[in-house]
Amino acid sequence: MNNKNVLYSIMAAVGLFGLLLGAYYLTNSPSKPIQEMITVRKDDHVKWSPSQKHILVEYSDLECPACKTFNDLLNSFEASQSANHGITQKVTLVFRHFPLYQIHPRAYSSAYGAEAAAKQNKFYEMVDAIFDDQENLEKTTDIQAFLTSKANKIGLQKALFEQTRKSQAVKDRVQRDVTEGDAAGINGTPTFFLDGIKMEYTSAQDFIDQLKQLQ
Repeated sequence: MNNKNVLYSIMAAVGLFGLLLGAYYLTNSPSKPIQEMITVRKDDHVKWSPSQKHILVEYSDLECPACKTFNDLLNSFEASQSANHGITQKVTLVFRHFPLYQIHPRAYSSAYGAEAAAKQNKFYEMVDAIFDDQENLEKTTDIQAFLTSKANKIGLQKALFEQTRKSQAVKDRVQRDVTEGDAAGINGTPTFFLDGIKMEYTSAQDFIDQLKQLQ
């Protein structure tokens, strides 16, 4: 092999190495945070730590059984005696809507009900009331009566609730969450973003462990 061929072989090897190295960094480098998932808006539904040191954004569907399971799990952190209570002191939780209307026909209406309750400062109370009676939500043929019963249970002003629930402002508010969720590639619920990065976990305990490891 002459010197020219040797040179070409070296150049080809270097080029191939560069391509492989580039592919490695492309597939193994950390994802960049999504700006919408680290921006807490004034009308976002927020609880836990006010510091916003770590932001956990939850995309949820009120008719989704898995979402109910995680809602119960997250609520359990709030008990002062819970082994996971420390999570609530270093994480800011943000709830956003992602109704899977293709399989949950009452999901959008439920989201509107929760947003209407937010106008009376009882968003999370409404979310919990709906999740707690999800079995009946899935069977109801009268979603208005179902939501009205939840509004009464948590002490909402009925006329205002009904008026707000049907308003375009409430529908637009839910749709904003959905549009941003679509843009972020969400295709199921619940989906969580921690500090702008989509969480991947294999179990509820894995989910908890990732949050507990935060400093």
